[in-house]
Amino acid sequence: MSVAVDDVAAAILARTGQITTWKLQKLAYYAQAWHLVKYGTRLFVDDFEAWAQGPVVRVLYNQHRRRNRVSDWPSGDQQNLSQTERVLLDWVIDQYGSFTAESLSRMSHIEAPWLLAREALPAGTASSNVISAEIMQTFYARQVASSEDAVTIAVANSYIEGVELDEEWQERLRSVAEGKQSADALVAEEIRRIRGD
Repeated sequence: MSVAVDDVAAAILARTGQITTWKLQKLAYYAQAWHLVKYGTRLFVDDFEAWAQGPVVRVLYNQHRRRNRVSDWPSGDQQNLSQTERVLLDWVIDQYGSFTAESLSRMSHIEAPWLLAREALPAGTASSNVISAEIMQTFYARQVASSEDAVTIAVANSYIEGVELDEEWQERLRSVAEGKQSADALVAEEIRRIRGD
């Protein structure tokens, strides 16, 4: 079940504090994209349009129109998000929140979902073409390595560093890659083992 885009905006702003309206739009876009990848469903039902400045949800735009910055979203309530949805938003903000609105816009401009929706329109040309949720899901899913690929890469990198990871370590890395254990928990466990705790 999806939540209202207003609730997502309220949750983003509760975490980031004041940001530009364009950054809010881009963070909402990446939240939608990664929810599609991780859970196979939309975070919210509203579509993104392929505007000249990047992906835009018209529902949000209609509320922040003529404002450059926002610090809260009174029409939304972050409490309407589940714990899983909040964790996803935290992850998105951790990954994308340090980028400027301009950087996020440039990033979206080189990614297939926005480009395909634009249908080769010249730069700066207005468009209300909808960005396909299916294309978003497919494109961003390709940005994620499988757990086996992640373990293979980790083993290869360790070998280059002069460290061989035995089968037990590979299994432990696999549990992290599959989301069964956090990387922090694995590191803490290894520190306890080394200390003899």
